[in-house]
Amino acid sequence: MPSPMMTRQLKVLAAMVAVGPLAYWGPGWVEMTRDLEVFAVRDVEVTGIKLLSEDAVVARLALGSFASVWGDADVWRQRIAADPMVRAVEIRRRIPSKLLVDVDERVPIALAGTPMLEPIDAEGYRLPIDPTLYPLDLPIISSRGPVSEDAALFPEEVRSLAAEVEHLMATHQDFARRISTIRWHAEDVVAVRLQRLDVDFIMPVLTTGERIREGESALGHAMQQGAGRSPVEVDLRFAEQVIIRSRSANFVASTFTAGGR
Repeated sequence: MPSPMMTRQLKVLAAMVAVGPLAYWGPGWVEMTRDLEVFAVRDVEVTGIKLLSEDAVVARLALGSFASVWGDADVWRQRIAADPMVRAVEIRRRIPSKLLVDVDERVPIALAGTPMLEPIDAEGYRLPIDPTLYPLDLPIISSRGPVSEDAALFPEEVRSLAAEVEHLMATHQDFARRISTIRWHAEDVVAVRLQRLDVDFIMPVLTTGERIREGESALGHAMQQGAGRSPVEVDLRFAEQVIIRSRSANFVASTFTAGGR
């Protein structure tokens, strides 16, 4: 009697012999062989997930007991992509009986109010993440207009701020991680408030990391001058200048040149 290992090798060999004629017969051969037991899906490998569970992804495939590895991959992709946590998905076959599922998961980048605070990604999609299971220390987006409680996508005002948070994460990650709230200050100008500092950075969208560091340097110098008291605003709107606005009625503003004092 063949050993289990030999039986497995014989099945794989049979599969390879069956697949060989594909080069000649094409899709017609797939239709003829898709119901063979050797091509039944026995294993699914899921990659790319952090918040979703592998069981949840496999369940969305809805394979059934006799699913063939030659099944309709487009249908499988659509089923998984219907999950609001999924941005994109790729499915590949590993003959004879395995599916490789690579998920591009949506990443929470901020919290926005509906009025309850809910996580959203950089494109402004609402993400159904349980905060009791995954505590999220993320910037809060402050919006001026109402937000529908059941809409999958937030309004343009919120989406643009989410994209700005993504930009800040890419250009100055340490600064972005210290953001408490972000809101619109004027057209194409945001006000970013940092944690533990009651001060707003007023800056144009897509401000560079270098420019933000100039503002941080000027803020540190102003706090030294003010015996540790934090100013009200760090204004980065004017070229080669950083304007520091103070709470003191006698000292309204200080101007620092970029790269100097």
